[in-house]
Amino acid sequence: MKMRCITASLLLLLQGSTTSAAFALLNQEACKSSASTICHASMKHSDADTQPSISIPRASTRRKAITNSAKFLTTILTTTALTNTPKSALASVTVDPDRYGDKELKMATVNIVKGQVRDLLTANPQLLSSFLQLSMQDALTYDASTGDGGPDGGIVPLTLSANPPKVLVGLIPAAKELEKLRKTLKRTTEITMADVVALAGAEAIETAGGPRLVVQLGKGETKSSDKPTPSNAGSLPDLSGRGNRSDVIAAFRRAGLTERDVAIFFGIRVAVEKVVENVVNVEEEAQEVNEMGESDISFPSSFGGPKEKYGKQIGQLDKAIFVSILAGAKKKDTKIPDVFYDTSVAECAQAYAKKKADFVKDLREAYGSWMSLGAQYTGGGILLFDSNY
Repeated sequence: MKMRCITASLLLLLQGSTTSAAFALLNQEACKSSASTICHASMKHSDADTQPSISIPRASTRRKAITNSAKFLTTILTTTALTNTPKSALASVTVDPDRYGDKELKMATVNIVKGQVRDLLTANPQLLSSFLQLSMQDALTYDASTGDGGPDGGIVPLTLSANPPKVLVGLIPAAKELEKLRKTLKRTTEITMADVVALAGAEAIETAGGPRLVVQLGKGETKSSDKPTPSNAGSLPDLSGRGNRSDVIAAFRRAGLTERDVAIFFGIRVAVEKVVENVVNVEEEAQEVNEMGESDISFPSSFGGPKEKYGKQIGQLDKAIFVSILAGAKKKDTKIPDVFYDTSVAECAQAYAKKKADFVKDLREAYGSWMSLGAQYTGGGILLFDSNY
């Protein structure tokens, strides 16, 4: 089964019209291989649900084996073609991996953007959670059933519109910061809002002590003639932690994601907010006035390692957050996001807390797939999770 899913995913990628279905299948296999079967027993992607059950009968002769293999490959090709058809026509997130030039120019762009975002976040830690939520809300505009929407940066103008969805109102200050940052960057660096949003979310995770993340750069601009409001804007979930678990999980599923993605996202969201809380406490308790009458503030951080390439980190993010979340849920702590009271999401949290799954590895892969929902490649090659980044 695992080989069939991976084969189907690769075939989807080779067809070239869209990668959303392929990433959904690869993400599903990552779920199964990296976490407990209990955690993923009830998790199915919408793309995977459209795949028919395929089995290869045992062949007793070489001729039968060749015949069966041919039938198997034909079935996969037919299935993936049918699955791809509607999505390639409606995919709205265009990606050109060569938009920023060769690898050196691309790396220069990444360094500039991530460095600017890291400086902004360390100076204003309160933006950490908001940047993370904006990037996820951008991704959740994707509708896996139609192929419409996706992380194209449109979440920023939507948040700053005259009448934004209620769940985005609290993110207005962060959206203004990203808009201002993008305008500053555009003076010297070619960068699209979609890439700024994706990199800002990744930097929020890294600044809070998470792993180095890589996102596919090269997303196009949202045309001014395009509607700033996605068709499912009214269904965007409340990612603050106070959102109803059913609504939140439904929004993730609509985008082709699973309870595993819900657990990962809300796990890092809780971790990020704990980091902000700790920074605020340090600011209040460790503030000193120097001889010039200025305040010196010490933040918990580490220096010198590769994770500090773009600036200092102000926390540490690992599986311990799930231990804390489960303990809080057991005590009915109101600060614990409602989604963790869902059985499937709680099982994923338990798998990460007990080391049955590699949270850091899954987070790296999950964030890359979130930022690739609905992607339609128009040039260059696909580059994800490049260790040289």
